[in-house]
Amino acid sequence: MRTCVWCLVAGVWSGISLLGCGQGEESGCPQRAELTDQGLALNGACGRAELRLLPAVRVRGLWHGAGRDGGCALVRDSPAGVELGCPAGEAGQVRLGAEGQAWRVRLLAARETVVEALALEGPARIEGARGMLSNGFQSWSQSGALALGPLATDEELLSALAEQGDAETLRGGQELSWWLGHVGGGRAHLAAGALSAARLRSWVQAGLDPQGALFVRLGSGGVERVALAAGEQLEGERWHLGLGEEPTGLLADYGRALPARRRTVAAAPELGWNSWYELWGGVDAEAVRANAAAARLALAGYAGGAPLRVVVDDGWQVAWGQWEPNAKFPEGLSGLADELRGQGFSMGVWFAPLLVDEESRVFREHPDWLVGGATFQHGHGLTHVLDVTHPDAAAFLADSVRRLVGWGCTFLKIDFLFAGTYEGTRHEPMTGMAAFARALALIREAAGEEVLILAVGAPPVPVAPFVDAWRSGGDIAWQAAAPAWTMAVNQARSLAARWPFCEAVLCDPDPPILRAPLEPAEVGFGAWVVALAGGGLFLSDDLRALPAERYALGLDADRVGLALRGAAARPEDPLPEGLPTRLSTAVEDLMLQENSHALPTRWRLQDGRRLGLNLEDEARVLEGVSVPGRGAALLPSAPP
Repeated sequence: MRTCVWCLVAGVWSGISLLGCGQGEESGCPQRAELTDQGLALNGACGRAELRLLPAVRVRGLWHGAGRDGGCALVRDSPAGVELGCPAGEAGQVRLGAEGQAWRVRLLAARETVVEALALEGPARIEGARGMLSNGFQSWSQSGALALGPLATDEELLSALAEQGDAETLRGGQELSWWLGHVGGGRAHLAAGALSAARLRSWVQAGLDPQGALFVRLGSGGVERVALAAGEQLEGERWHLGLGEEPTGLLADYGRALPARRRTVAAAPELGWNSWYELWGGVDAEAVRANAAAARLALAGYAGGAPLRVVVDDGWQVAWGQWEPNAKFPEGLSGLADELRGQGFSMGVWFAPLLVDEESRVFREHPDWLVGGATFQHGHGLTHVLDVTHPDAAAFLADSVRRLVGWGCTFLKIDFLFAGTYEGTRHEPMTGMAAFARALALIREAAGEEVLILAVGAPPVPVAPFVDAWRSGGDIAWQAAAPAWTMAVNQARSLAARWPFCEAVLCDPDPPILRAPLEPAEVGFGAWVVALAGGGLFLSDDLRALPAERYALGLDADRVGLALRGAAARPEDPLPEGLPTRLSTAVEDLMLQENSHALPTRWRLQDGRRLGLNLEDEARVLEGVSVPGRGAALLPSAPP
């Protein structure tokens, strides 16, 4: 059973009635959404789920609208169609209306106003609700399922919205879920997600109020400040809403509703080798050549005749923001790409297009190309954000991309993209999200339609219309520590929370790590996580030093085939038992050398088979199958 998006049925005297088509028809309990002067009323899951949502706006540190400033009423002469309008104090009127198969809030300013956020909010009843999704802002942010608890205060919410960079990635997650929210756990579920990110970042807040009632807020903004003159309007981002009995279908519907490049240009998952996870910044041309040859021996049998991809990661450039080959690549990237292409490989390259470090020529000679007040502290030093609203900076970025492609790099791994969303002083005033959208469009145009782009350190919704693949979790290993199994568990929890985005982009969970000190079962677990993502497979050990027997621990036709499937597996229940009250982090587990992550352990594979994950140190029996400690195994075709 699946739930589709809303279908317009009729306008009635008291409001606008909309009927869900899909799960409702199959279950005999149609979803229904009705827009009345009391709000947007949604009903689903045979009456087990109800929402009543009103539009709101935040100005001068306070929420307005949603009945706080007087009663709401239907507006029938709106150019946008019938809308619900609510007075919002001196700010004007905040409205809610349907836009195609989505919902959008907008403010009509009555006076000069600075908008801090727009929202759709109200009470909810989700029978049996015990848990919620907590999704992080970008690829590396901790994501997973949490127990449903008290609603965060405004102060807690605003503090979480303001977190960025490393602080945000290590989030506990109780305050909000970025981009996509899910509440459920019984026979009723809510899935709500943003469908656009043109100007504002979006998030879902869900929790119990002091009386124990469930409250839901779908917000856009909170960090941005948008100034309006009297008579101007601000449109919020588009929202997808779904209520039903079966959470997997609801979440898949959201993923399929996301605007994405993949709808028209469907790139195939790639197979190959990436230099990062053992060579780190010490990569050089000779290491790339030798590893390419070793990767051919290990992977060619799975490639079906397609070229293997060799990706040169961080360490090839003079400086971040000065994208020229350093002395370790004496023939340049062009010469190396020509050589590899002659041997039957395709080449790719890593770069951080929106960050500039203080060793670069751009920083020294063009400080006006940088966003004022926006920096990111990387391990190698302070970096600054390129201001793509400056015509010369935009031309520099486009030239850099075209040069990389001209050198023969037909795969671009673009990293640290979250920094492009930071607020700051730009040549052309606009929000960070608006500038980010401009940067992505510029990169895609400069790269051309045939070049594959993987977005890393990136928020999922804004990148989907421009890229082919998206990193779905954090890094699988860190240079300062030996490879650890708990990093693969962290990747699995991220995928369990984020697989709906894999309906819109290829999801990259990072490589399987094959080398010691990982035990055989731990290597196998990591390889299965890559298979679950279905977005491609890259080795990243230094293959020159890898013992031959280590390959078989993570490579076989079954797992490689699933990794190249182009679709992700799905957890059978996205809300596992024993839900925590906060998200543990990869840092904590790495320090303790043990797993504290809670995530689904039973998955439905892309081909219909089932997989069980064992998060315990000792072997255990799942559905009659012995699963090794820290390992994975196929389960019977049907659950008991």
